[in-house]
Amino acid sequence: MHDDEKKLDILIQLILEELKALGFGSSSIDCYQRTFTRLKQLAEEQKTDYPTDELLMAFLKDDQYVHKEGYCKSRAQIHSRSTQILKSYMEYGCIDWHIQKREDTAASLEAPILREKLETFIDKLVDDGLKTNTIYGYKRIVSYFLIYCQSKGYQDLSELKANDITDFIKEQYRFHFKPTTIGAALPGLRRFLSADEDGSKFVIELPIHLQREWNIIEIYDDNQISAMKKHISEGGETKRNSAICMLALETGLRAVDICGLKLHDLDWEKDCIHITQEKTGEAFDIPLRSSYGNAIADYVLEERPDCDSEHVFIREHAPFKRLTGSSSIWYILNRMEKRSGAKDEKKISGTRMTRHNAASHMLTAGIPMPDISAALGHGNPDSVSIYLTTDDENLASCTLPMPVVRKRGIA
Repeated sequence: MHDDEKKLDILIQLILEELKALGFGSSSIDCYQRTFTRLKQLAEEQKTDYPTDELLMAFLKDDQYVHKEGYCKSRAQIHSRSTQILKSYMEYGCIDWHIQKREDTAASLEAPILREKLETFIDKLVDDGLKTNTIYGYKRIVSYFLIYCQSKGYQDLSELKANDITDFIKEQYRFHFKPTTIGAALPGLRRFLSADEDGSKFVIELPIHLQREWNIIEIYDDNQISAMKKHISEGGETKRNSAICMLALETGLRAVDICGLKLHDLDWEKDCIHITQEKTGEAFDIPLRSSYGNAIADYVLEERPDCDSEHVFIREHAPFKRLTGSSSIWYILNRMEKRSGAKDEKKISGTRMTRHNAASHMLTAGIPMPDISAALGHGNPDSVSIYLTTDDENLASCTLPMPVVRKRGIA
C-alpha cells in the first residue's frame, strides 16, 4: 500500500513514534498529539478515514479548528506545522524538517513580461550579494507594485502613467504597510524602477524621505528589572534561557545576532565577545561581563546538548540544531517576563524592548551616542537620538518655564 493510501490514524501513530525516537520532549509530543486529535475530529465530521486534500485544507482554513474563541496565531502555526509533517510523511515515509518557505507575494502575478522583469530583478539582487531578508523585503514591495500594474490592465512598465506611483504608495498604506515600515521597502522599488528604461522615468514620483512618527519609547522600570534578574538568579529559567535573557538585557543584541553567536566568538582570555552584526555586517567587540558570561559558561558546560553545531544556543529537544529566527528569542523573553511578574501587557516584548532598555541605560551612564549607535548596530547614527526620550531626569532639566498669563494686567 502506498503511503498516501494509509489511514489517518496509522500515519499519526507513525509520526508520534518517530518524534519519540528523535528525542522530542513529552510536552512537544503532547502538543502534536492534541493537534492531531483536532484533525481526527474534523475527519470524523467529513466522514473520511484518510488525509485528503479537502480535509487538510479545511483544517488549515476553518477558524473553528484554529481556536474556539477566535483566531490564535500560535494555534494556527502548529496546525500548519502538523499538516506539513503529515504531508512529508505521506510523500517520503519520514518527517521533512526543512523550514517552510515564506509566502510568495508574487504568486498572483500572471502578466508574462512583468513576471520576467521581477525574476530578472531578484537575480540581480542575488548577484549583488544582498542579504536574504533584504531581498525578500525588496521582492515583496516590487511584487505588490507589479500586481498593482496588472490590476490596471498593464502588461509592461511602458504603460505606466503619471501618478501611478503615488496612487500605489497610498494603496500600500491601506493594505500592506504601516507608515513606519514602508520607508524601509521603498528603496527596493526605487532600485527596480531605476534599472528599467520605462520605469526610470517615474522614479521622480518616489518620495525621497518619509516623515517618521517618533513616540516616547518604552523601557523597563526599576521594579521590572529587579524582578526579572531575581527570577533568573533563583533558577526560574533553564540555563540556556537564563543566558539568553541576561545577554539580551545587558547588551541590546538583536535576536538574529544572539542566534548567530558561535562558540569561537567567546574570547574567555580577553573577556570579550566578537560580534559581526547580521544586519550591518560590521564587526565589533562587546565586554564579556560576569553577569551573562557566567550564565553562558554554565549553559555550555552543564546543559548544552552534545552536538556538532558551532553555535552557542541550541534547541532543547531533538533535532539539536541552532536556534533560528527572532520568534524563538521573543518567546523566551516574553515567557521570562510573565514568570517573573514583570510582564506589562501594554508594552512590547522581545529584543525590541531589551534593545530600548540597554540603549537607555548606556545613555544614562554617559556613553557617547556614536558608541551606543555602534553597539546597537544602527546604520544611521542619528537613530540613537530617539533614546533621549527615556532620560526623564535630563529631559526635565530642559523644560522651559510656563509663560506668565495676564488677564486685564493681572498675572
